[in-house]
Amino acid sequence: MIRAVLIFGGGSAGFLAALTLKRRLPELPVTILRSKDIGIIGVGEGTTTTVGYHLHHYCNLDVATFYRLVEPQWKIGIRFEWGPRPYFNYVFGYELDTIYPPLPRGTGYYLDGEEAFETAGLQSRLMHENKIWLRRPDGRPQLCADEWTYHLENEKLVAYFETVAGHLGIPIIEGTATEVLQNDHGISSVKLESGEVLTADLYLDCSGFRSELLGKALGEPFHSYKDSLFCDRAVIGGWSREEEPIKPYTTAETMSSGWCWQIEHEYHINRGYVFASAFASDTEAETEFRTKNPKVQSTRIVPFRAGRYERLWVKNVVAIGNAAGFVEPLEASALSAICMQCQALAEVLADANFQPRASTISNFNRHLNRSFDTIRTFLALHYRFNRRLDTPFWRECLEKVELHEAARFVEFYRENGPSVLWRRLLLDTNDAREFGTEGHLAMLVGMSVPYDSAYRPSAEERLQWQRIQQKITEHVRDAFTVPQALQMIRAPGWKWPDKFYDKPHAMRR
Repeated sequence: MIRAVLIFGGGSAGFLAALTLKRRLPELPVTILRSKDIGIIGVGEGTTTTVGYHLHHYCNLDVATFYRLVEPQWKIGIRFEWGPRPYFNYVFGYELDTIYPPLPRGTGYYLDGEEAFETAGLQSRLMHENKIWLRRPDGRPQLCADEWTYHLENEKLVAYFETVAGHLGIPIIEGTATEVLQNDHGISSVKLESGEVLTADLYLDCSGFRSELLGKALGEPFHSYKDSLFCDRAVIGGWSREEEPIKPYTTAETMSSGWCWQIEHEYHINRGYVFASAFASDTEAETEFRTKNPKVQSTRIVPFRAGRYERLWVKNVVAIGNAAGFVEPLEASALSAICMQCQALAEVLADANFQPRASTISNFNRHLNRSFDTIRTFLALHYRFNRRLDTPFWRECLEKVELHEAARFVEFYRENGPSVLWRRLLLDTNDAREFGTEGHLAMLVGMSVPYDSAYRPSAEERLQWQRIQQKITEHVRDAFTVPQALQMIRAPGWKWPDKFYDKPHAMRR
């Protein structure tokens, strides 16, 4: 019987776990143990639409207060400077997984050259023009919660979570653990430097990459993703925004031994170079990073390993966030994974009436392992077909990246092109919502991966496609820019729509 929960770690994973459990199971006592020795990474962070739904629907966090205290910026997709095109976009709506009437085939067939993705759909066009919301006939913004998410500054996010935790009466103990005691059921107690001893029925390991409880104390084996993901370090920096426009998207730029992100904040730009130490030293990566980004101020190196532990729930320990596993930040999946893990745990405890049995724990582990593996598989596509740079790292990726479950989708694509006919069969139905047919087609079409289909659009179809693109451009022309949108939501009379997130989360078809 689980009567009390101790959360080991006070970063975004720890606070999100506490808030999720308290919202779903208000009668369950939850305590956070926060140590100065387990800090937060504190970088700019992109998210997926799962995060907004979890925060504002599942956890019922007020949207207006969140914007006021966290100051997020909007993200409607990722711009990839990747492959032979100048760039291509992967958005949260539908662009590749579509058939625009009167065209007979999926949109991907009409993007068979190497031009940029400027007008594959409304969101790509919004990204191209640095705009965020379409304008309705009455002049108001057309808002759809499933078509954008957040760029976040992690320190502001954690500070906000701490404020909410205080309002919910969640105790926060400041202390450093000096000893983790065990018994046959797992962890029996945690002894602090002060001499205080903490006990609970369930311990949540939110200690980040250190994985103090699951990895170190219980010794759970680690399952590496190194056959698909070769990067293992990142050099992180940024600079104060000057005249740069605020882009409503994350940028992912190909580098010689990995890739570089750019995350937009209102007054700051965050950059990070994710690289493989087998192909570049820290010094070499730093030099390349600074050459590409001369405005970068101080930097730091963050080592990581891509993979997950064999089980996330072992005895009376559940790992959340980086303590459970990490799949590099190429698709901004870290916070989304935390949300899914927290929600799964809360639902398990509710369903089991606080007495989870072995079969429930086994299915919990299977479900979340598949979530991690799905992200790994999707990221493998990004590396396997990127021919933008001819360097030792990228040659190794082209030759050796293991596709795992994505191989079936790639085989179909290579034979038939960007067809959307078998979307329900080509991908596991448990694939992460954001990484379905739309995402896989965006990667393959975006990187101009060749296919053998004899079908080629006719001249009339090409003309129809140009007309569709012109209509998209016209529709976006008077859309709201980011500064206009910021001014609007900060005006005294602004109100977010009632129950903005209170609907079933839009799932990939």
